[in-house]
Amino acid sequence: MGLAPNATNITVRQVLEKLDGEFAATAKAVENGEFALWVGSGISRKAPSLGGLIAAAIEYLRIRAVDPATEAEYMPALDEALQLAGTDRTAVGADLHLAFVAWGARDAIVNALWNNYSRVLDIRVGADPGDFILWTAIDIRRQFENPPPPAASHLCIALLVLEGAIKTIASGNWDGFIEAAIHRLGGSIPGILQVVVDPDQLRDPPGQARLLKFHGCIIHAEQDEGRYRRFLTGSHTQIAMWPNNPDFAAMRNEVLGIATNRKTMVLGLSIQDMNLQGVFAAATGINKWPWPCAPDAPGHVFCEDQITQGQRDVLRIVYGDEYNGNVSAINAASHMRAWGEQVLVALVLKTVADKLNCLMGLALDASGRGALLAPLTASVNALRDQMADGALVDNVDQSRTPAVNTGIALWSRAMSLFRGGQLQHDPAAYEPISPNTIGLLATDQNARASRLGHLAIVLALLEYGRSTAQWSLASPANDDLSAGVASLQACRDGAPARPVFLVKSASEAIRLQADDAYTNDNALVIHSDDTWHLTMASRSSRSPSSAPGRTGSLAPSHVSVESLLQASSDIDELRAAFAAEVML
Repeated sequence: MGLAPNATNITVRQVLEKLDGEFAATAKAVENGEFALWVGSGISRKAPSLGGLIAAAIEYLRIRAVDPATEAEYMPALDEALQLAGTDRTAVGADLHLAFVAWGARDAIVNALWNNYSRVLDIRVGADPGDFILWTAIDIRRQFENPPPPAASHLCIALLVLEGAIKTIASGNWDGFIEAAIHRLGGSIPGILQVVVDPDQLRDPPGQARLLKFHGCIIHAEQDEGRYRRFLTGSHTQIAMWPNNPDFAAMRNEVLGIATNRKTMVLGLSIQDMNLQGVFAAATGINKWPWPCAPDAPGHVFCEDQITQGQRDVLRIVYGDEYNGNVSAINAASHMRAWGEQVLVALVLKTVADKLNCLMGLALDASGRGALLAPLTASVNALRDQMADGALVDNVDQSRTPAVNTGIALWSRAMSLFRGGQLQHDPAAYEPISPNTIGLLATDQNARASRLGHLAIVLALLEYGRSTAQWSLASPANDDLSAGVASLQACRDGAPARPVFLVKSASEAIRLQADDAYTNDNALVIHSDDTWHLTMASRSSRSPSSAPGRTGSLAPSHVSVESLLQASSDIDELRAAFAAEVML
């Protein structure tokens, strides 16, 4: 038996297996909005590196420390930094007059200061402000200039926000990646995310989700230094004073409320600082988290390779005496051994699939075909798993960001064509199923009226045909409207590759026709309802009532899933009838 995968080499598919298995209660709770995300620096690997910031601080101090005009003021600060690294000027020797990048001990010093970073920020220079190292020496504003696009983790957080699963995010990160991801995927619509840096922003209009940046935000500080600079928290003294700093009183109360009333999912090595451990201790005094927790999800889940000491302290705090004698069980239930990137991609795939399955169940019940739900659900989940298998680390980018961006583009293209018969106005935006959680989908009349349950049936039937080698499915041949949402090719010699269009009703099909979408006369148009069949069949080269099998026709084919449902008594008949319509 091989070793269990660690947080780095575990695949998205393996995380999905966890979410379907031992972490099923956690997945369900996430989908229903019960978890708050606590986000640390580990999900922002393309933010300025900690090592780079340390090097910038050392070099700034060194230049001034070796200058006779400023030596008296800056040499004590450089000495303090070297002492924190476990060395001194004598050991550095002649390197002191070289750029820090050329020091022989550079890597050792940076590594030694990595876990002492907050104390490096605490170094004082003369009468300059307490944040001099961060604001001036490191020049944190310049360090965060021209940030790269949001990565897979940020995009998936945004997707979960847009699907209504995540309503609260607490982060000590200074960067603006999450905000940028929601701005892009939300179509630049303002107000989706309520960002709180200054406690006064707690009174702003609510969004679909709230992001509490309890250690400040460099984007806000750059835009309005007078208002937001004081909220940047990173030095040891600032962290120690955070529980008693009146500037953070309202933020503390809000964070305390989250720790008290929301389940906690930790991403990117968050909640290690002592100020946050105090928050969780106070929350436990208000309303303790129970153990055992079944059938509910555990109150705290860590997406890490190993639970850190600070996070283990949180478990001891929140479970109190129940931790004694239950250490192994609590640690196992609280530790999803996977990094945030894999967990978030898996949660998006599971949320989308489960929403489709929920709407499919509602549609089948309304059609009196509820018995078909189980096998169709299995096919939707199989398609989900196929998508997970494709969520691989890109060799160049060294992340799953390219795969996530591709998935978002394909899904949004399909949803836009299905709902409106046209390509999306903003190709970078995401087309959500519904901003409501799964538990509220039954009351979401817009989602039900959009016939997404029937879309799920089509996806299930397409996946079943692919998995049984009746046809192959591929991405659209190009970005043109005429390429549809996929390319389907029957598994027989000479079968043409056909662009597939999934549409809600005849109006979307007519719009596509008017826009010359069917230019190759070989399109496969799959309708969720039977309007085309009832009103337009005489104008169509094929309809669900035409003779099944190979006809040799290379004209657009129109297939009605609703008609097939009504004519099929069981899943085998439905699959066979669908295959007969699809394969010319």
